[in-house]
Amino acid sequence: MIDVLRTLIGNRRLVKDLVVRDLKARYVGSSMGFFWSVVFPILNLFVYMFVFRIVLQVRFDDKASPAEVAVWMLAGIVIWSAFAETLTRSTNSLVENSNLIQKVVFPSSVLPVYLTISSLINMTIGLPIVMAAVAYFGYFNVNEAALEPETQTPAVVNQEQKVDLEEARDRWAQCAECDYEQILICPTHGKPLDVFLRGKQEILKETPHRPLRLGVCLVSLPLLLLIQGIFTVGIGLFLSAFNLILRDTIHVVGVLTVVWMFGTPIFYPASMVLGRNNGAYAWLLDINPMHWLINSYREVLVFNSWPDPALIGRFAIVALLFFWAGATFFRSQRDRIPDLL
Repeated sequence: MIDVLRTLIGNRRLVKDLVVRDLKARYVGSSMGFFWSVVFPILNLFVYMFVFRIVLQVRFDDKASPAEVAVWMLAGIVIWSAFAETLTRSTNSLVENSNLIQKVVFPSSVLPVYLTISSLINMTIGLPIVMAAVAYFGYFNVNEAALEPETQTPAVVNQEQKVDLEEARDRWAQCAECDYEQILICPTHGKPLDVFLRGKQEILKETPHRPLRLGVCLVSLPLLLLIQGIFTVGIGLFLSAFNLILRDTIHVVGVLTVVWMFGTPIFYPASMVLGRNNGAYAWLLDINPMHWLINSYREVLVFNSWPDPALIGRFAIVALLFFWAGATFFRSQRDRIPDLL
């Protein structure tokens, strides 16, 4: 890992030139240029909003308007798009630059790095769009439902219908021998609500609506970008070298990226995973680093809340481990790269 870092520092000007060239070449000949970096996430947003919100009727916060849900989804789409793009391009980066690597003394380890930096810069073009949407819907077009007095009336949800506490107790009493159980999860945070189990009864207090806000928490964005970059570079270094050993890797990565995307709460709330079978699938989110990252970004960009230090710390450790593993594997294959190409 030290050798890779030393190579990157020594070739920092080369990395900068490659990043500039890549950014210019992204939309060469296009009349709208970098504006496509804004259009693509918005087009994807419309598609996924139609599928998940209208067709599948995925439920979010009961008081959240469609516009607020769209902003919530857009934040996840922008982050994921940059990550998925870097993974795909980094995997095939050595193959695509084989002529350059074979003909001159070229530090091949800079390829996944400059691709990651280029994608992160391109991602930062979409972040202001998310912040502009948060500012508009959070301050100028306030959701009227969010202005209603917050209720603390206990209620339960049974068969997707909210009922009064007394009526709910009667229903649970009538189904005392039924195995039906349901754990209610906050649709925003994906955390269990204030649930008190009393036999077959589950009593909770409704969580207040979280309005869209911008503020001082945006200063934590550079930290998130840095950790995301370390995590992505580590995976990119590993995949780029492994793709030379097994050329099918690029195709496998394409499939796994789609599976990983739908396994991450980008278009649906985490509560849909945590609430299934009494949280039997919660481990899928516990081992998903991109869920930790996107959740942290949303806290900062959408709700003006500081990201959970536990999540940030966990993601930072995982990012460093992935960087160490990727750099170590890449270095072990470095002398074989010309022959493998």
